[in-house]
Amino acid sequence: MADSIIPWSPYEGRTSIVSRGCKTLTAAFADLVQCRTGFPSYELPEIFAADEDEGENDAARDLVRLNAEYATRMFLAGHIDTFARPIAGGESEAVPTDYWELDDPLPRFATGAFNLERWFDARAEPTHRIFVDNWQFDEWLAGLPPLGPLTNRQIEEIVDPQLRARRGVAKRKNADTASADAGDKDDVEVLPMPPGVGPAFLSVEEVSALIGRSRSTIYQDEKNGTFPKLVKLGSSTRWLKTEVVAWIEEQAAKRDRG
Repeated sequence: MADSIIPWSPYEGRTSIVSRGCKTLTAAFADLVQCRTGFPSYELPEIFAADEDEGENDAARDLVRLNAEYATRMFLAGHIDTFARPIAGGESEAVPTDYWELDDPLPRFATGAFNLERWFDARAEPTHRIFVDNWQFDEWLAGLPPLGPLTNRQIEEIVDPQLRARRGVAKRKNADTASADAGDKDDVEVLPMPPGVGPAFLSVEEVSALIGRSRSTIYQDEKNGTFPKLVKLGSSTRWLKTEVVAWIEEQAAKRDRG
């Protein structure tokens, strides 16, 4: 049966397998890769059949691999449920999140199947197809920003892993905090939200009052990639409060180091 699913052959578009409320892992991954890299699904077999060249071919494979790792993190975190159904049909069962603890998840995405008993062994004969919750996946995919060119902030994080770590710590620390403790000098007071806007978001006026910069400077810094990216909410724009507070803490850390 292992030979019946040639790696990357499910992306050639010859079959369409459905399951109630779910889509196959390969169909979901094809959507993710096209959204994030621009590669249509039928190009994936060609990409992985190409010779290693330390150039475009290897770069393309690396991009696909990164997206596999990206999706795997969502499965591990339980943000997107996955299911296993016997090949050829049968009752589906939830895949435990621990089954995504893999050194290399790419082979699983290449076939969209695995051996349920030996889930950790990519060489084991596949027994089950993998499906993902359709609604959860679509909601996640819809919220993903296009990759586009790297911003200055992203480049800084690549060059300076410590900076990336500080930003990550700051976001996590503030994500569970609805408002700052005014008695702690290291905390930052976030202004009350206007009616109809959740506490997770700040308007440009609130950001301006919080950081002491003009609206035009905030928009310009955001465009230049030196300030957190804005979020479009209909015709208005907002900033994630956690990202703004993390940015403030980042500036304070730079001051303390300087």
